[in-house]
Order: sequence, then structure tokens, then C-alpha cells
Amino acid sequence: MSKKSDFSALKKLSENLNKAEPEQNVPLTELLNDSFIQSKTSFSNLNELFEKAGFKVETKEDFEAIPDEAMNRFIFENSEYKSFQEMLGAAGAEYMKNLIFKGLK
Repeated sequence: MSKKSDFSALKKLSENLNKAEPEQNVPLTELLNDSFIQSKTSFSNLNELFEKAGFKVETKEDFEAIPDEAMNRFIFENSEYKSFQEMLGAAGAEYMKNLIFKGLK
């Protein structure tokens, strides 16, 4: 890599870092996008995951009504994670990594 391309990459990284302030309201479907769900579970998307877990989630209230224990057990049995919260943490980390390194290759 040349010094110019190194500098361009660093500049792009810096710009991305400045844009990557933690967003508090990232939609769940953006965090647990199809690619993430497919790579970490046997399901094709978040809706299928909820459906197979026995939950119909159409609203925020539906999601909030899911019993933590039941969802955690389902995630433990159907993914590499011990709980839904752990899965969300991993998805959040991947989301931020993708945001920061966007456009760099």
C-alpha cells in the first residue's frame, strides 16, 4: 500500500468514526439483519426466528411482551449465544464494526 492510499484509508476511517456515535434507536431488524441471523442461527430472518420461537411480533409491544426466560432458552438452544441479550450485544458490535469500516477495503 502506498503512503497516499494509507492516508486515504486513515482519513476514511476517521470520517467513519466521527459518524459512528452510538445510536440509541437502531431498529432491531437493522441490528439482527438477515445476514446476521443467517450466519448465527439456522433461520433466514428475524421474523422466522420469532415465529419458530412461538412468538408473533408485529409491534414493539409484542416484542416487549416476550418472556425473557422463554426467549433466552430458545436463543441458547438455537444459536451460539447464551441469551438474547448476548446475541444483541454481538449484533451491536458487528453493526458498529460495519459502520466504522464502511468503504474501506
